[in-house]
Parts: sequence; C-alpha cells; structure tokens
Amino acid sequence: MTTRGRSSFVKLTVLAVSLIFMLLLLLTTLHSTNVSPRRQLPQKVERVQPPKPSSALASPIEVIEEPFDEELVRQLEYELPEVDYGFWTRYAKPHRYRKSSTCAQYPDPLELQLHNTYWQTFINANVTFRLYAAYMDMRPGLKLPLGVVRILATANQINATFPPTHCQLWYAGHREPIMTRVSEYLSVWVYAWGHTPLLSYPHLLSCPVPELPLQLKGATPRVVSLVSNRCDRAGNSLRVHYDRAPVANTTAKPKAPSRAKSSATPSAASGGVKLNFGVCVKAFDFPYVDLSARLIEWFELQRLLGASRIYAYIYDVHPAVQRVLDYYQRIEFLELRPLTMANGMPRLRHYQHQLLQHRRLIKRLNELIPYNDCFYRNMYRHDYMLNVDIDEVIMPLGTLNSWQDVIDADAIETRAKCPNGHVSLCFINTYFIKTVPEALNHEQLEADELYVLQHTLRHRNYSLPNRATKCFHNTRYSVTLHNHFTLKWLPGGCSQHTLSTQLAQMQHYREPDLKYNMSEVVEDRSVWKYASQLRTAVEYAWLHLNDVQEQVANMDEDQNTLDELPEQETDLEQAQEQHQVLEQTHTAN
Repeated sequence: MTTRGRSSFVKLTVLAVSLIFMLLLLLTTLHSTNVSPRRQLPQKVERVQPPKPSSALASPIEVIEEPFDEELVRQLEYELPEVDYGFWTRYAKPHRYRKSSTCAQYPDPLELQLHNTYWQTFINANVTFRLYAAYMDMRPGLKLPLGVVRILATANQINATFPPTHCQLWYAGHREPIMTRVSEYLSVWVYAWGHTPLLSYPHLLSCPVPELPLQLKGATPRVVSLVSNRCDRAGNSLRVHYDRAPVANTTAKPKAPSRAKSSATPSAASGGVKLNFGVCVKAFDFPYVDLSARLIEWFELQRLLGASRIYAYIYDVHPAVQRVLDYYQRIEFLELRPLTMANGMPRLRHYQHQLLQHRRLIKRLNELIPYNDCFYRNMYRHDYMLNVDIDEVIMPLGTLNSWQDVIDADAIETRAKCPNGHVSLCFINTYFIKTVPEALNHEQLEADELYVLQHTLRHRNYSLPNRATKCFHNTRYSVTLHNHFTLKWLPGGCSQHTLSTQLAQMQHYREPDLKYNMSEVVEDRSVWKYASQLRTAVEYAWLHLNDVQEQVANMDEDQNTLDELPEQETDLEQAQEQHQVLEQTHTAN
C-alpha cells in the first residue's frame, strides 16, 4: 500500500471512531432521560452544633420562662418599685378592698396613670401632679401620735392655691380605706429663685393619719392614693416607705496602716453615742466621660470620713462608670436608683443629656426630688444625711479625722446654747483649683497619684456662709431640703448652724466662679493625713472591681466543661459495658 493510501485509511478510521463515540453518547443520554432516577440511600449527616454565644451576646434561640406568683411580683416591683404588687396580690385583689361597690375601690395596678416610668399622674381641677414616692413620718416633733404620710411629687404651679385633695390610706388586713385630707402642700422650691409657668415644681404633700379602728392599733398604712373626691377610684397607688432598720458600717474594706484616728470612737461630747451618716448624691449624668478613677477615690474617701452608706440616683453613665457603681452596690456601700424627668422628657441618652445641660431651671427643679427622696427613705437609718456632689468633700481639719470628731468638737461649745441639737450643721465652701502645685518641700508626686492628693491648691478666701455651703441634715427635724440647706423643719431644734473653719471645711474641687490670680492661692494638704489609707482602699477597689465578671467567665468555662462531659461519659459508659460483657463471658467460661 502506498503512502497516500495509508493516510486515507487512518483518516477513515479516526472518523469512524468519532462517529461511534458520538452515537454511544447519544444513546446514553436518551436512556437516562427515559428511566426514573433511583432512590438514593440516606447519607449520614453530621449534626453541626451552633457556636456558643459569648457572655456579651444573647443566644440566637432562647426560651425565657414566664415568671408567676411570687417571682412575678418581684419582677413587677423591680420594674415599678413604688407600686406595691405584693399588697395587691395578697390583700387587695383576693379580698376586694373597697369602701363599697360604688365607693373607693382599690386601684388596679394595670390601670394606673403611669408617667415616664417612675411617676404617676394625678389631676385635680387645673393642677397636674406627678407623684414620685410616699413615706411614713412618725417623728416625735410632729406632735401627731399616729404620724403623717408624706408624698413627694411635682405640681405644674407654684405659689398658688391647691384644690382640696383626699388621701385613701390602705392597711393590710383591713378592706376599707382610711380617709383623710391633704393638710399641707410644702413647696421644695422658693418662688423668688425662678419660675416659669407649667414647669414641674417639687412639693411635699402631707396626709395626717386620723383616729384608727381598734383592730388597726399600732399599724401603719401600706399604700396611699390621692383622689379629688372621697369615693373616687384612684388612678395612682404608692407604697408607703417605713424602713426603721439602721445601717451599720459593716462593708468589706481593706485594712490599711492607721495614720488617722478611727471614726468609730465617739467622744464624751456626743454622749458616747456613735453617729450614723448617710450620703445622698443627685442623679448621675455622665454618658460620655469615664470618671471611674475619680469616683472610686471619692467613694473611699467618704467611707474613711465616716459615711455608712451612699445613696445615689442615675440618668445615664459611661459603661466604665457603671462597672464602678455595680461594684459598690455589690459590697452594699451604695444604693442606686434610676430616675427620669418629672416633666416627661424621655430617658434617651443624648437628648436627656442635652436637656440637663441647657435647661438649667428644669435640671435644678428635678434634682430636688432625689435629695428629698433620699432623706425620707433613710431618715430612720441615719442620724445625719449629707447632700453632696462627687467633686465635694467635707474635710475635718487639724487633729480631727472624722465627721464624728468634728461634731463632737463643735458640740463642746454649742450644746449649752442648743441642747436639743441644730436642724442642720453646715460647712463653709472653699475652691480647690485644677492647677497642680510644684513639689517643693514634700515628697515628689507620682504621675498616677490620686486626684485629691495632687490637687492641694485652694483659693485663699472662703465663700461667704450659706453660699455654696453643704450641710449635715438632722433626721430628727428636717422636713424639706434644698441642695445646700434645710428649707423647713420641725419644732424642737435650733436653726441651722455653720461650723468654724477651724474644725472643718467643704472642699470643692473645681474652679471658682470669679477670676483670680495665683497670688490668691494657698496650698492646703489637709487630705494628706488619709493618704496611706486612701491609696490602699483605692487599690483594693481596683483589684476587686471585676470580681463578678471573673466569676461569670469562670462559670462559662465550667459550663463548657460540663457540655463536653456527655460525650466523655458516653465513651466511659461504652467502655464499662464492654468490660462487663468480657467479665460475664469469662465467668461463663
């Protein structure tokens, strides 16, 4: 065969093979389309567990059990602490508390006129009240044997006549309310300080307890409601606070070298009685600034000076500040309460902060609520209540080391003139400026030294008495309080008394309102007598600040370990079963 013939044969062969391949491919395709697909065997599928959420994130699928009975009552009272749900569920609802079917029925908690979460609305004629809280006042100076129920509220008027208002007092075990009338409407704001129509002006309303039935002898009301007419069904319901248990200074704290005399030792001037001091702080509004270091320092200094407990209120704070507040609540040195605006402005972080910064009159009016609420909630717990800000410290001077020492030293001179005590003891203000002094004749200041130990320069001249002053308010006599002094008090005590700057001063850590030059500044190192104790206490607080977070993290780790146990236990069980089978086989053989 020639070369040309072989080439043609190869081409024909390749063409034939290609045609056969294409024909087979076509037949295969046609067969697969005509035959139904076979049922596939089930494949083993790995069950993938979703990743466990971190402690900061909620689980994607989370079932929350609905609370009931006592647990539900606790949750409701946590959300609305001034509504006594326990009284409603145990007494008023099952026993149908009321005067009659048409008169003075107990208010249903689900029908209350709530306002901005923590307030309740009561409208009488042309006056709108925002009710905040109620308290039982049984102090001897009242001259009322059964006491009076005080209601802290705001009204949309000041320096005007109020319409008649009735109080319905509800007692445990007594179906019908005890009726009385509001006897006085005490303004907690002075008209001359500033007034704008229809703002929320703080007032203290008084409901004197009348003669009671014999079965209520010795009892105090649990709930109070305000109505325009005696038989009205109220749209408000306030628990009546009457906490008589004193607060002891038993909180855990570090042991430090004792350079200052202990505040636990009263002198003969106080009759050998250790006084109990509570500190009230207006609502915190620090949404953007981390004041953790200053706040810890301030808390620990208050404790060194003699505070048994601090009571504060909160609008909104930086997360780091919240962590500090959580710590002091955990060790029971702080009681913290949320607060909203009486005028109804919503509790929105940025909006609320702007309001408080730029509407000064509204801010001043609303901050009188926590000061007076703090006093009445705790007046049976403490001998004196102090209203201060976190940049203020009542500082004992000279050889005096505690608030107890200061009062004892002052009593030596004043007891003869005022044997029953003053309604308030006030301290003259002095400004400690922001400039840090050069270290000249004392130890070098460390860069991380505590704020009060660094800032020891103050204006040479004191403020005038009653200007920017802060006071210890005597819980036996005070009735209404302003930031700086007692406005009204009960008979029996002497008027307020300003202590000498030889005994103590009110150290205000901010710049003075008026301009000054450095020639008007002096160094004042009074706080340095607490330096060792204060450093130790602050360090202890920082070390234990994250105790709860660490416990939660450890619990998460333990839970992870527990989650792994079932697989390990399954393997162990299988091994045990195999071992038992082998033993049985061995025994049978």
